[in-house]
Amino acid sequence: MAASEGDGNGWVVSDAGDRRWGRFGAAGLLLRAADPSDPDVPLVLLQHRAVWTASGDTWALPGGARDSYEDAPVAALRETEEEAEIRPADVVVRAEVVTSRMPGTVWHRPGLDMRHVAEMMRRMRPDQRHDEAPEGSTRPRTIPPLVQESPDAVEWTYTTVIADAPRALETVPNNESLELRWVPETRVAELPLMPAFAHAWANGLRSEPVELVVDVANVLGSRPDGWWKDRAGATARLLDELGTGMPRTLELPGAGSPRGFGWVARAHAVIEGAARAAEHDGPFVVHRAPGSGDDAIAELATELDGGPRRVVVVTADRGLRDRMPEGVLVVGPRALLG
Repeated sequence: MAASEGDGNGWVVSDAGDRRWGRFGAAGLLLRAADPSDPDVPLVLLQHRAVWTASGDTWALPGGARDSYEDAPVAALRETEEEAEIRPADVVVRAEVVTSRMPGTVWHRPGLDMRHVAEMMRRMRPDQRHDEAPEGSTRPRTIPPLVQESPDAVEWTYTTVIADAPRALETVPNNESLELRWVPETRVAELPLMPAFAHAWANGLRSEPVELVVDVANVLGSRPDGWWKDRAGATARLLDELGTGMPRTLELPGAGSPRGFGWVARAHAVIEGAARAAEHDGPFVVHRAPGSGDDAIAELATELDGGPRRVVVVTADRGLRDRMPEGVLVVGPRALLG
């Protein structure tokens, strides 16, 4: 696929001279997919960056500059399609988080960026100096400066867009990549990562295995779609809907940025009353409460707590939330329904 030229190409330069690519910021796609050999450890798509790119010969996420008319998910999906030939329709966006910021001034790249070329040549030929005078001349060899387009102060940001794929999709690299590879999440840090990505990865982007417990009655009640007319049928449809996205990344509650993320390796659905007649042959382990659904959820969460996976309960019921063991996280229905 041929890359398209938008209006986002250009540098943001700080007062200290640090440069970041993308006049309107940049975005990258952190794409996970299930690993059939280990359900608790997802695969992550990584790009081995070409030598001529910024921080070349390191590993990072597919991504690039945002155009003025794009939000972060649109930009990240476009860049991933250009760099890996993965279609946006084949992935599901789960969250987005700003993982880097820098104040600066916008500079325009008027075609070939000679400073970038010089830096690349310096790396490839350490014996060559680019500030020495050419032979026979008293004038030093100079590199044309970038042309400043706007003196206005801006804040450059890099947004990591979190998404899931149904499987490890096939990829086709363009000239910005030496290689594209699906890497087990536990092995990502072993690669020579792009410094900015290494920092973000170590500070919140990495997921942990999650065992999910869903308060189905509460989640069902959060959508006034007539579920009360056929509670069993509505429950079955809800479980089928949620099941199509499993396994998946789940945003976890917590202060700060980036926030935490979990990988839902196992999922339980607790149903009660008339909903007990619902049938489901998908990924959820269905628990049919003989009495109170809340009692069954509290018992199940307590039983699972302390196991190999972080237990996360999905409910908006404050009373049930207060009954959870200390190590159990609670998220609202929106965490699953979007």
